Amino acid sequence: MRQATKWLALLLFCNTPAEVVSRPYSNTSFDVIVSRRDTLQSIFTRYGLDKSDLYAMLSQVDRNKVSSIKPGQLIHFDTSDGKRLTGMKIFRAHGDVVVVKRSAGHYKLAHDIKPEVKVKGQFHQVGFQLKRSLYADGKKQGLSAANLAEIDRVMKMDPMIDPKRLLPGTKVEVTLEGELKKNAKNNVVAIDVTQGKKNWHVTRFHDKYSHQFYHDDGSTAAVNFLKYPMKSFRISSPFSASRMHPILGYKRAHNGVDYAAPTGTAIWSTAEGVVEFVGNRGGYGKAIIVKHGENYKTLYAHLSGFSKGLKKGDRVKQKQVIGYVGKTGHATGPHLHYELRRAGVPLDPLRAKLPVKAKLKGELLKAFQAYQGSINMALSMKKVK
Repeated sequence: MRQATKWLALLLFCNTPAEVVSRPYSNTSFDVIVSRRDTLQSIFTRYGLDKSDLYAMLSQVDRNKVSSIKPGQLIHFDTSDGKRLTGMKIFRAHGDVVVVKRSAGHYKLAHDIKPEVKVKGQFHQVGFQLKRSLYADGKKQGLSAANLAEIDRVMKMDPMIDPKRLLPGTKVEVTLEGELKKNAKNNVVAIDVTQGKKNWHVTRFHDKYSHQFYHDDGSTAAVNFLKYPMKSFRISSPFSASRMHPILGYKRAHNGVDYAAPTGTAIWSTAEGVVEFVGNRGGYGKAIIVKHGENYKTLYAHLSGFSKGLKKGDRVKQKQVIGYVGKTGHATGPHLHYELRRAGVPLDPLRAKLPVKAKLKGELLKAFQAYQGSINMALSMKKVK
């Protein structure tokens, strides 16, 4: 057992560089830690890889060399679109790497390719405390503009953190692939931010569809929405570009959906976020606006009242009750007027394609945790060295 642990730790030091990717993911590379009872077929299924490529590879190369995988081994996949296999590296032990490449539509074992790096770490960390800004301080520590843009993008997607409100003294640790070199294209693997007693940590992981960032519990870092803001209702007025207003008597855009329900019916926030407004807002009557990350906002109007103590700046959870149905403002009867906006543009909440509740489960969650463990082991061994 001790010997197996030793070679597992050593193989984690092999360097497997991956191309910098951005949405849409035209080229995707990712790592997998082999779990118990894993086969190449189960891994292809779990990550949505094209099975025809697996069967072609097994028929064109030495089957024994690529199919005899063991728990703890690291496999690096290169794909053309997240699904079609272009290459694969199986790190069986330190200095023992099976390399498969596709050339002219055929897979070949690259016998002449030497292990790329024997002693350099697969990951490295850049840590610093904020003094001026995330960009200025990160740049000073060697992070590239692409790295910093990726970090900013991930933070802006997540309502649990606001990159514009990071205080001086905030500790930031960024984990990157490979070694830190000038002009190197190192992907961001993990981000850790500690501000006082609060900690925010995410890890990049291939979730079968693309690379996403996840919290330690497997929940996505991207904001996600529930479809409805309450439990029981009927839709009394849909989203419309031109609707006859029942009170004003002329046609105008109806930038939300009206949900008819008895006065006092509980209303919840459709996504995690920060309260931006609580109070009276003209024809909306008593209203609440919640900001969800950098791009999304929701509005809840014509309320009879707010949850006790709710105020601007409060952080609310998904499905947390924030107010109650009423008919304040321009309303002919008790209902909730609900709006959803992305970058200021109104969306139809019932038709728009929105981020939905996403959380890694089952084998994908186990694979994610194993990948986190491999990162931590590689970094801890590097520190000891």
